[in-house]
Amino acid sequence: MYYKSLFIALLVFVVTGCSKTTVVLLDSGKSENAILVGNEKGETKIDKVGSYVNLKDKETAVSEVKTMSKDEISDRFAKVLAAAPLKPLSYTLYFENATTLTKDSELQLIKALKSIEERSPCVVDIIGHTDTVGSSEINLKVSLKRAKYIESLIKAKGIKVLELVAKGYGEEDLLLKTADNVNEIKNRNVEIFIK
Repeated sequence: MYYKSLFIALLVFVVTGCSKTTVVLLDSGKSENAILVGNEKGETKIDKVGSYVNLKDKETAVSEVKTMSKDEISDRFAKVLAAAPLKPLSYTLYFENATTLTKDSELQLIKALKSIEERSPCVVDIIGHTDTVGSSEINLKVSLKRAKYIESLIKAKGIKVLELVAKGYGEEDLLLKTADNVNEIKNRNVEIFIK
């Protein structure tokens, strides 16, 4: 038996019981996902959320594609769903200057800290950015200073994390592409990724 992804955005449950294996395509949040399920007797494409097939063994053809409701998926696969990893979260915080958050971002930071706490222990990546005002070298330092500032706030809360990484990208990978020496608040940011 094999499972072959056709598109990148794929979320599938494969549940093996004593007499059969069930393959269910779940909602990945992407517009396109599909999977080919097959064995020596042929293959079947599943390309709609909630669609599933059953496999008995390698000598028996894959069942016809059927559909399950969200409620049925939740009921039948509650234990598997509970054990599935959570989707990563991300927050973007904007800065007035080197380490002063905007008022809205102060509220976002509270939400981010709460999410980290709720998912503890988790992996947290903090990526600092700048606008294009100033030299590349200075902006690299400022972006790292922003990331380290957010990292220090997480550490001060005493939240257990598996990994906490702070990096500065300077004026590389701008949120809004601008010319050099443009003061753009959207580019003065820190992204927090919680996995």
